[in-house]
Amino acid sequence: MAGVLYYNCEVNNLEYIKDSSRLSWKDAYNIMERDYICGYCGSHTSSVMGLKLTESYIRQGYSSKSYRQSGKNGIYICTHCQLPSFFWDDVQIPGYKFGDEVKGISDKLAQLYNEARDCYSVNAYTGVVLLCRKLLMNISIELGAEPNKRFIEYVNYLDDNNYISANSRGWVDKIRKVGNEATHEAEIKSKEDATNLIKFCEMIMKMNFEYPSLIEE
Repeated sequence: MAGVLYYNCEVNNLEYIKDSSRLSWKDAYNIMERDYICGYCGSHTSSVMGLKLTESYIRQGYSSKSYRQSGKNGIYICTHCQLPSFFWDDVQIPGYKFGDEVKGISDKLAQLYNEARDCYSVNAYTGVVLLCRKLLMNISIELGAEPNKRFIEYVNYLDDNNYISANSRGWVDKIRKVGNEATHEAEIKSKEDATNLIKFCEMIMKMNFEYPSLIEE
């Protein structure tokens, strides 16, 4: 089947079977080019097809209205999976999942990491920070830390036992601060905070789980 979109209840996620060679959109038009990461298939695409949002204006010397695309706003068709994304300035619907997939990790770590990426895709950045905080605690436990410790103790454990590379230790103080603020202060976390934490968690899991598992294979 070409381009089948379905809802997988088992994993509670929208999945796409990528066979779009025979798919096309009727009445899709050439619009201003836009680069983006598709929220459906995760591909980096540069699309010029879709439906533009227009704004009216009066051309000099004319009394009737003319129309033009309002910035790069409208519906864009992904060149890989053929599914539509809506853009209004910096808002993208559906948003994309930031971070790469990580192999060689346990189901628990994978679930927490994917939940954090799901939160990122809907701009729930405080949720991302809280999930990554829990993810870091579970990473530490799987690497030998004792359970029922404070968050800062788990981060220190990763640092003290060289699970964080020497060149990456500048991250440690920032991660301690962001993780504690999200839990103990009435503060909404930013996109930058969420981005940094996902990057940090991804880096630790790749270094300590994915790369060692590749060597064993």
